[in-house]
Amino acid sequence: MGGSGGSWASNYDINRARDQAEEATERERRLSEINDFLTKQLMTFNDRDSETIRSRLDEISEFLQDLTDGGVDRLLFGGSVAKHTYVDGLSDIDALVVLRNGDAETAEQLVQNFSRHLNQRLPDNLVSEVTPGRLAVTVKYADGLEVQLLPAVERSGKVLIASEDGSSWRAINPRKFTEKLTKVNQENANGVVPAIKLAKGIFEKKLPESQRLGGYHLEAIAVDAFKNYHGSRSREAMLTHLVDHAAKAVMRPTGDITGQSVHVDDYLGATGSPERRRISAALKRIHTTLSSADVAEYKDIFGD
Repeated sequence: MGGSGGSWASNYDINRARDQAEEATERERRLSEINDFLTKQLMTFNDRDSETIRSRLDEISEFLQDLTDGGVDRLLFGGSVAKHTYVDGLSDIDALVVLRNGDAETAEQLVQNFSRHLNQRLPDNLVSEVTPGRLAVTVKYADGLEVQLLPAVERSGKVLIASEDGSSWRAINPRKFTEKLTKVNQENANGVVPAIKLAKGIFEKKLPESQRLGGYHLEAIAVDAFKNYHGSRSREAMLTHLVDHAAKAVMRPTGDITGQSVHVDDYLGATGSPERRRISAALKRIHTTLSSADVAEYKDIFGD
């Protein structure tokens, strides 16, 4: 009986080892297919021609240069172009435009005056629409390309932009955040920026606008998510980690290291607010889906 029992145990161990090997092989196959798909997805996100954007920005600078007030003092690629986190249609700001002198007494006037100058100076055959927002101005070109510009003025050695509600001024450090994100990205084998792009793409497809994190908000969360990251550097692993971290981080205000505001997400209210709970629940659902999805489900998530 002892011999028979030993044989049964040996067969059990062999079968278990085989099953585990097959599961590991299947898991590796799944991850390989997903990572290949995500790499191809990133290629579609990267199709935007940054050189064209820079050329358009240079044109805008030239058209406004001779204005006595409101002319461009300098143009900083402080937005998604500089951070390389642009996803077509989802970018926040393409450039910070520091205006010379500035003819605005209030922050609201700054945005409105900048929009008016653009309307007056940009050729009608190139530009189809100029639209002011609370902070920035969107220039839509005849070929469909859109450029978002954040007007600013420099006073007493500080760069000032409009606050989120347009009622006051905010002092900012336009380089600091870009430097921080660049550092974290390099420390993680340049995988953080791709993870941000992929997350932006998913949120655009799967979440209503009211539940999407702003681009700058997501980037700030990503800096926190990967500052002490020791996991896999694969596309799938870093994307899943970012979404998981975002679901937790969104429950409390995220600090703004540039000085633009006390927090980057004051619009969501205090810690544990109903708005934060709704977004957190939505992000948790996405994380659960990603954690078990195969490549076909990933394609469905991205709308392929």
